[in-house]
Amino acid sequence: MTSTSHLTADAGRGVSRERVSWLASVAFCAVLPAVVLAGMYVQSIHDGSAGMDFRQFYRGAESILDGVNPYPPDGASLIASARPYIYPPFPAFLAVPLTPLSISHAAVLAMLATTLTVPAILLVLGVRDWRCYGIAFLWPPVLSAIQTSNPTLWFALAAALAWRFRNRAGVAGVSVGLTLAVKFVLWPLMVWLVAARRGLAAIVAFATGAVLLVASWAVIGFAGFADYPDLLRRLEDTVGDDAYTVRMLAVDLGAPDAVARGIWLALGVVLLVGVALAALRGDERRAFMLAIGACLALSPLVWLHYFALLLVVVAMASPSLGLVWFVPLVMFESPGSESPTLLQSAVTLLAAALTLAIALRAPVRNTPPGAPVFQPAQSGPA
Repeated sequence: MTSTSHLTADAGRGVSRERVSWLASVAFCAVLPAVVLAGMYVQSIHDGSAGMDFRQFYRGAESILDGVNPYPPDGASLIASARPYIYPPFPAFLAVPLTPLSISHAAVLAMLATTLTVPAILLVLGVRDWRCYGIAFLWPPVLSAIQTSNPTLWFALAAALAWRFRNRAGVAGVSVGLTLAVKFVLWPLMVWLVAARRGLAAIVAFATGAVLLVASWAVIGFAGFADYPDLLRRLEDTVGDDAYTVRMLAVDLGAPDAVARGIWLALGVVLLVGVALAALRGDERRAFMLAIGACLALSPLVWLHYFALLLVVVAMASPSLGLVWFVPLVMFESPGSESPTLLQSAVTLLAAALTLAIALRAPVRNTPPGAPVFQPAQSGPA
């Protein structure tokens, strides 16, 4: 009788612990993300900050439809609040179908579309644990990317597609090439393609990006084409001090700008060499992760939302909830693009580096390129 009672009590405690664990998961990975996301939508719509970065594309599209040069004239303000158009013409053309809507309505629609990229990225990379989908919506970089509706999460989706379909040169190449026609952030993935002996995909990526860039600029008579490098230089000079880069962290710590720039470039070179060496050893998974790290390290301007690219390496490393999914949460006090303090910059960059390091050390998943990602869902506790 006593043994039976003990067994019943132990079983009861086991069921109780399981239920508590499940309820905690629902609260933290479902209810909390839903509340945070809904609150962000309500606040963004109320204060008019919905899709702030997307509004650049909308205004660029309007300028193109009006036959006006979309680029700011010499001497125009390039600060973030001025929302100058500083992208190549291609993304402005992508926004043309939304111009019949008011800019505020189009911005909300852009936010909704950007939100949907998050589950799409995780599905493409084979993440089956529903809790990971909730945690992703608590990442400050992901929330920033959604609220501003910039291309970062779309770039992450393109990178996810390039990895999953890496054996299909057309899909991988077009995925990377499309991003190059919007912004040059993911150019280190070209190094991965070449080092991994995926030359055809690299050619397709280069051709896709080049054709879209030239064709879109040709449509507007190459307006702003010759001055575009100078525009990017002026932009870096204007807002570069607010960026989350190793260079700016070194400057904040007292290093001369030339030394800080040297440290920044050296880190990027080390990561690119790591990409090549890992690929040559046949470790293409780590080569790809290092290439994503290089994308972040070598960008001269890095805002908080750029770190949403880490969603790709985390999903690759851990298809179920683990420590690496929680590390980016420490960025919660980091401002999107408004003069982060030395401590905020250091914490943000350290969190990004730690996330990448943990992902690189994760055991290899033997999932072939293009393998199905859907599995039967697990039920909750009885």
